[in-house]
Amino acid sequence: MNKLSIKNRIATYSVLGIASLSLIVFIAIYFTVKNTIFNKFDKHLNFEAQKHLNELTYVNDSVYFVYKDEWLEREHIEVQTFPLYVEIVDLNGNIIDKSPNLYNVSLKFDLNRNTKFIVNQRLENKKIRQIQLPLINQGKKYGYLAISMSIDDSELLLKSLSDTLLIIYPILLIVTFFTSRIISRVTIKPITLIAKTVDEINSSNLNKRVPEPRSGDELETLSKAINDFLNRIDAAIKREKQFTADASHQLRTPLSVIKGNLEVLIRKERQTEEYVEEIQQNVYKIDSMANTLEKLLVLARLDNKEKNIEVEKLDIYHLTEAILTNYKQQILQKNISLNVKKVSKTKFYVNKTYLSLILDNLISNAVKYANPNTTIDIKFFLSKLNLKISISNIGPKISDKEKKLIFNPFYRNIEHTNTIKGDGLGLAIITKAAHLLDIKLDLSSAKTTTFSIEIPLRSQT
Repeated sequence: MNKLSIKNRIATYSVLGIASLSLIVFIAIYFTVKNTIFNKFDKHLNFEAQKHLNELTYVNDSVYFVYKDEWLEREHIEVQTFPLYVEIVDLNGNIIDKSPNLYNVSLKFDLNRNTKFIVNQRLENKKIRQIQLPLINQGKKYGYLAISMSIDDSELLLKSLSDTLLIIYPILLIVTFFTSRIISRVTIKPITLIAKTVDEINSSNLNKRVPEPRSGDELETLSKAINDFLNRIDAAIKREKQFTADASHQLRTPLSVIKGNLEVLIRKERQTEEYVEEIQQNVYKIDSMANTLEKLLVLARLDNKEKNIEVEKLDIYHLTEAILTNYKQQILQKNISLNVKKVSKTKFYVNKTYLSLILDNLISNAVKYANPNTTIDIKFFLSKLNLKISISNIGPKISDKEKKLIFNPFYRNIEHTNTIKGDGLGLAIITKAAHLLDIKLDLSSAKTTTFSIEIPLRSQT
């Protein structure tokens, strides 16, 4: 069965279902008709049996028909339209009386039965239905009365019905099979189209999608699921390509520099101090490359992260203080003052890893780009909707044009390229992290440059 095509499989299952159902229906039809016919016979036989019982008289040890001449005349008339065979026997089965239409034959009696019953019998070449009942008068049993009637016509009708049903049955199954194949072909046509479309999709045309029927059924669900899957694959491949391109972009130049420096270094013998100095510079470049790679990996992981983030209750003010401690040396070197404005409540449910990533990058940039002998302001604002944290410093102004570009990976102001070291990945990373936490990120730059984040409180339960 598993080797059959879907069309043939559907057709086969349909045939099996219709075969079972039709068999039950046909059997029900046959026996309903049969029972209806025999019930009609039985009703008539019971009526005749009661009528003939009322026409009997009992004398001594024998039984007779009263007004037999009238009975024979009536039977003679009825035999032409609805033939009845009547016979009376004694307890030993000896014939007492019978209807003239029996001629030289007799009905079959069961002398061991003492109750009324109806059974099918044969009378010579005829099929008859017969009722037999005991003749009892004042508690004494005299013999048996049997009345029967021909059922040949009814048997022919039932035979014709069964033959018709047997002819219809295979025809119905054949018609069902081919009809099911046609219906299944039409039904699975969208699935075939989906399979064909998916088969045509490869790495060069990942933007192609399966058509989604607006039918509201399982096919629409399947199409949407496949398209969602293709979207995830497409996004993953794009992330991989972007990571490869970014890593290549960031590592090609420093690797070339390191290679050139080492080639120059080995062309001739040099003083030990020159070797040490050059090796230290190369080690610094390698550390810088490793740091860039780590940031690229973080950025790739954030791109690939679903928005199903685990949270914990966290004191955000204490987290900010801990991050500031990491930059204590740079703050002292530039003689920067800190002004931190706290609010009464700073414990909220949030993901510590990503919030730490955001605050660390913002504080790092504030310290890095702040002018010496200035102040960095960190302020907390609490409302019913969110907790807002703003980090302001006095440093180079960010133009409106730069505001549109500064969050892009590897973007750096040309004025900072030679004066302040960096790789242009920090703000791109916090943008991704903020998106995962539904944190709003904002930037303003006038007298001071201020980055602010708004942590939503709608999920603080």
